[in-house]
Amino acid sequence: MDERRLYQTTESPEGVRELNHDAPIAPAVPPYRERNRPVFTGLEDHSIALEEAGTLTHNYRMAAGRGAVKGRYFSRTSIEQILMQEDVVGIRYYYAKDSEDHPQMVLVGVDAHGQDLTDGFIIGNGLPVSRFHEQANPLNA
Repeated sequence: MDERRLYQTTESPEGVRELNHDAPIAPAVPPYRERNRPVFTGLEDHSIALEEAGTLTHNYRMAAGRGAVKGRYFSRTSIEQILMQEDVVGIRYYYAKDSEDHPQMVLVGVDAHGQDLTDGFIIGNGLPVSRFHEQANPLNA
């Protein structure tokens, strides 16, 4: 088809300019294509200042109420097991509940395409942060 004809306009009787009607129309929904480009690099910077971190944890403690679990502890070895796996560029965590209805977290490695690596190490059942084993700081007081 002649490329110029696609973009020619015509005058309607009312003086309104219209594009040629035989021009191709784009589909309403583009066809699905699997994403091949990485989503994550493992070099993303998520650091925040202690003041901001303290504000965030304070907001949570105020909303959660007295006696709520403040956080969970995971050992370095457990976290390194996830990070040392092939293709892992980061860790994703999921909120969870154990059989006694206590809040938990489940941690899993993530690849550059943002996919959970569920065939590898997955950790959970972190130890609760206890007021008896910590010194007061901006994150927990």
